[in-house]
Amino acid sequence: MSTTQKGTVGVIGLGIMGASYAANLLKAGFQVHGADPTEAARAAVQGLGVTTHDGPGEWLADCGTVVISLSRPDVLQAVGGQLAQLLTPEQIVVETGTFALADKIALRDTLAGAGITLLDCPVSGTGSQAKAGDLVMMASGENAAIDAAMPVLEGFTRLVQKVGDFGSGIRMKLMANHAVAVHNAAAAETLAYADALGLDRDAVYNLLSSGAGQSRMSDLRMPLMISAAYRPASATLRMFEKDLDLIETDLAKRGRDAPLFAQARRLYTKALADLPEDYDTASVFEVL
Repeated sequence: MSTTQKGTVGVIGLGIMGASYAANLLKAGFQVHGADPTEAARAAVQGLGVTTHDGPGEWLADCGTVVISLSRPDVLQAVGGQLAQLLTPEQIVVETGTFALADKIALRDTLAGAGITLLDCPVSGTGSQAKAGDLVMMASGENAAIDAAMPVLEGFTRLVQKVGDFGSGIRMKLMANHAVAVHNAAAAETLAYADALGLDRDAVYNLLSSGAGQSRMSDLRMPLMISAAYRPASATLRMFEKDLDLIETDLAKRGRDAPLFAQARRLYTKALADLPEDYDTASVFEVL
């Protein structure tokens, strides 16, 4: 890998998460290229100093590490095919999304056919956490490749945790999102109960955030519930529905009963049916 490649990162997908990856990598001292077919997404990071493109291209030759931040499996596979044609074996691809393991394996195999290493590195955290660089990454795959990519990974996260062989990352992410779904719904129900008790909402939040009932989801999303500030979303109802589908499918495949998740899932389904799909997942409070 050349000196230019070591100092240059490509980010494919400049949505809520990818735009924050690009911005934080710039702050960490990297040269950053970003690709997205949406003009508004490109414009949002151009002013920061990101060199933007409408898709993968010859510009990738300068990037030692390519970070993927996409939301649709069909787009993921299409991009994978392009990367297999454009990259060389010394470059590393880091996939950060929440997809079925089969989709990750298909992408890995496509790239492996061209001698390119793929790492499965989903992140735990909301869009607001991504903006602040407050993400935890679950890095899985070839250990040497993780070590080689570590300066880049640390450039847009708070913590990079190695979790094992390829695919361990997405399994860990599904578990983490299970907890997020339940804790967010619990925070919403707690606030609804506080309202029924006639309690001051801010006092409730302050007590919970410093007491035994504290949770990270309560800290992050109860303020949004209190002020009904559901736009712009750090994670939309539409986006989270995909993650919930993956968790539900995986639980069924493993024959696991998950009553808390099942009840929380019903609340998110109702929220998506009754509310704008671009609302933050904190809006589950509105259906209680």
